[in-house]
Amino acid sequence: MSTPLHPAVREARLTDRLDELKTAMAAVKAPESLEAGLLEEFRARAARQRRAGRPRLWWLPPLAMVATVAVVSWMVRHPAALSTNGPEIEFYTEPAPQPASPFLALKPLERIALEPQARVVATEFPRELLAQWGLPVAPERAGEPVRAEMLYSAEGEPLALRILD
Repeated sequence: MSTPLHPAVREARLTDRLDELKTAMAAVKAPESLEAGLLEEFRARAARQRRAGRPRLWWLPPLAMVATVAVVSWMVRHPAALSTNGPEIEFYTEPAPQPASPFLALKPLERIALEPQARVVATEFPRELLAQWGLPVAPERAGEPVRAEMLYSAEGEPLALRILD
């Protein structure tokens, strides 16, 4: 097992080896014809890379940007005129009318709350039916129809009633 060398010793050995390599490289020299050919090839390759570095259509992106700025500024200064040939139409929404009264439960509230697919159906029935359910009805209006909404279960069983008029 070898002991690790001190960093100063390692650096001294590396410097010695690099000095040996430098002196050996100085003694070796390439022939002049080979070196001249290599230099000429390197210069030609560098010139080709300089020419290839700039694309032929370099002017296209700046031109597109200038055209975009021109079109946007023209649109801001001269907005499109709205045609007034047809009649003006205003759209507005009206809030949905609030129900006149709450639902009157015909079944226990727990049963209504557990119903997964309850649906509301608009209906009319005679006022005398209200009297049968124990609600007050004026006798002179007993024959008139009553508009109402019924809350039905998925099986068709009435769960609640809302009187509209």
